[in-house]
Amino acid sequence: MTGLTPCYSYSAAVIKDSRDTNATACDNAVCTWTNNGYRLPSEGEWQFAASNKGATPYNYASGATADYTNSTESQKVAWYSVNSGGTTKNVGTTVNPSALTLWDMSGNVREFCWDWLGTYPTASQSDYRGAASGSFRIWRGGMWKSEIPAGIGLQVGYRNGYGPYSESNIVGFRVARSN
Repeated sequence: MTGLTPCYSYSAAVIKDSRDTNATACDNAVCTWTNNGYRLPSEGEWQFAASNKGATPYNYASGATADYTNSTESQKVAWYSVNSGGTTKNVGTTVNPSALTLWDMSGNVREFCWDWLGTYPTASQSDYRGAASGSFRIWRGGMWKSEIPAGIGLQVGYRNGYGPYSESNIVGFRVARSN
């Protein structure tokens, strides 16, 4: 609709929707990362953005000035069990965005990434992209719902996976584009 070049294809056909009848194509899609259309971020892109290009420590919420156990600082940048009132919130309504002016990278809803859940590398990576197939898509960013201990998922380094066809009010997505 906007004239951008779509990123996803399956068997050489462009994927334009993700309806359940299109599940095989979506699960086995190929992403052309150099195309300028909208897509899910890779796990590496999400981590880079949430950590302010690597400047935010692993155990901080995105945009916080102290680790996730400091609820005063975490509440400035994230909706989670301590301050959400048990529901999702409109994006951009916390006190502060991150240093990159991104809102809700930690908290509110977990965000799907393109990568499938797999072993995370221990060595430094550049343009990291995870497993190409699997059963669970990576999610990052924590959620509004209670977490034990409170706020553990707010850490920019926290990761897990979720079934791609599971419907829930704790998971969403953020779109990305290549220039």
